[in-house]
Amino acid sequence: MSAPLVTFDDVTMTFPDGTVALADVDIAIQPGEFIALLGPSGCGKSTLLRLASGLETATGGQTQVGTRQIGYVFQDATLLPWRTVRKNVALFAELDDLSAGETRERVDHALGVVGLTAFEDHRPHQLSGGMKMRVSLARALVNRPKLFLFDEPFGALDEFTRERLNDDVRGLFLRERFTGVFVTHSIPEAVYMATRVIVMGARPGRVIGEFAVPFGEERGEAVRYSPEFAELANEISQCLKGAMA
Repeated sequence: MSAPLVTFDDVTMTFPDGTVALADVDIAIQPGEFIALLGPSGCGKSTLLRLASGLETATGGQTQVGTRQIGYVFQDATLLPWRTVRKNVALFAELDDLSAGETRERVDHALGVVGLTAFEDHRPHQLSGGMKMRVSLARALVNRPKLFLFDEPFGALDEFTRERLNDDVRGLFLRERFTGVFVTHSIPEAVYMATRVIVMGARPGRVIGEFAVPFGEERGEAVRYSPEFAELANEISQCLKGAMA
């Protein structure tokens, strides 16, 4: 087995106000995995993403990340309203001071991957919620991430749009072959998206269960309604309920 791309080794996180967000977290994420982090609000799922991205530093233990090529998609699309779709997607390339030609090539690729080429001249107020999240995905893709972090990006969307974007991200994962870490509160979303689901208990967050997802790479509507899917979702639900009892 290759070396993990991301390792949380006995990680503890205590904020300045004394809040202990994480305690004794041990997680190793292999290259090519798609991990879903599942747990109650306040258990430190988003904190783990910030530690992996370098936005935060743990107060105890070690966080090791084997790449600097990191994409991050937040709960809100955080688009600049005065910029077109193309200009929003190009933002990180501009900040990295890439050449105009390289920026154009990467933006063209990202827009094509998320299906927004025809909307490149639109501004955010002209887009639906799902389209805004696609712009956010494209913007992160421009960095060609080896590690892609998703902080509950679809939680505010309707179920139909959310499921469609789940399929979009699964497609991105299969095409781009990044390593993914996806925070969610939804058990069905976690099971559908991930190769492995990691369940965290209530604050201070710690790992209380891990579940390998047995479905193959190609997933569709039939998987969501299969007995195997329901059985695994129930096992994860019971794990969560036991921790919160």
